[in-house]
Amino acid sequence: MNSFELNKIFGAILGTLVFVMGVGFIADEIYAPIEGRGASYDLPEPAAEGEAGGEEAPGVPPIAARMQTASAEAGESLITRCQSCHDYSPANENRTGPGIYGVVGHPIASHEGFAYSDALATLGSNGEIWDYEHLDAFLESPRNYAPGTKMSFAGLSNPEDRANLIAFLRENSDDPFPLPEAPAEQEAAPAEGDGGEEAPVEDELTAAMAAVTPEDGEALIVRCQSCHDYSPENANRVGPGIHNVVGADIAHHEGYAYSDALASLGAEGETWSPENLSAFLESPSDFAPGTRMSFPGLANIEDRAALIVFLNSISDNPIDLGGGAASAGEAPAEQPAVEEVEQLNLEEAAEGDDPVVVDAEAPQADPAEGETELDNTPETTAN
Repeated sequence: MNSFELNKIFGAILGTLVFVMGVGFIADEIYAPIEGRGASYDLPEPAAEGEAGGEEAPGVPPIAARMQTASAEAGESLITRCQSCHDYSPANENRTGPGIYGVVGHPIASHEGFAYSDALATLGSNGEIWDYEHLDAFLESPRNYAPGTKMSFAGLSNPEDRANLIAFLRENSDDPFPLPEAPAEQEAAPAEGDGGEEAPVEDELTAAMAAVTPEDGEALIVRCQSCHDYSPENANRVGPGIHNVVGADIAHHEGYAYSDALASLGAEGETWSPENLSAFLESPSDFAPGTRMSFPGLANIEDRAALIVFLNSISDNPIDLGGGAASAGEAPAEQPAVEEVEQLNLEEAAEGDDPVVVDAEAPQADPAEGETELDNTPETTAN
């Protein structure tokens, strides 16, 4: 091979290298990041070790309050997220994670044969147990609660989901751990008639119902008619019939399979009062955890009030909603008292008119529809 051929080979290699390097420089100039420009979002700093398990975020009820209404049935649907790593059957075997049968009330990091992270092992050695507060904090964020944990699950951000899952785990035990007592402020709510003021929500609902008409609610009922029958026939569809629902017992409609939450309320004697209806219509899933109703709810209290007023207006037995709510109808005008008729006779006798004969012992019949009281006046005597 002569020198001319070698020069061409080296030239080609050199040219390729220059081309590749040039493309790299050009790409850096085109796609170089620009600092301090454009929308950005600062990721939150992870909680420092030892901060987990503190007070609830503002607006979130404490776990003791949430456990009063938690649904084990709803929690059972959440446990499926855990079953790939944890055994919650009575066999309680270790898998990727420890067995969790009977975990509520059990000492932390105590399941035999499982290698726990240092953070959980330390809590266990300090005598801590999986009580409601510890479980709630752990399920919210395992990494924050126990830094260094091998658990890859990110956590449950919804407080109600955590309470429901804990309720299921509590019942999934040979010896269920006692429920926490309701917070003092929840127990100390003043009863109606104790001289305290009515709850603001009740005042607001009463005012809203007084300000709307059945026609306002009739425009909203179309959202319900695909699942509910509100005609007098009141048949069950996807959901139960809702004719005469206002004031009726909760979970009362014959032949319909209600969720456990609603069935429990009905068994406790709760009724579809305006307050209960408003709370249910605002968020069915919050009012009755585990409900199969897919409707998300009505956030506007005026809409809820209008729908309640409409349902009450079509009822066979409408209840008093307060604040000028519609009634079943006006009572017929009262018949004149016997004493008033006798006085009338004396006046007519003085004028020479025929007196009205009234049997004081006979009941006075109500006027028939379309007739006036004059049409029902007993016959007069002849002179």
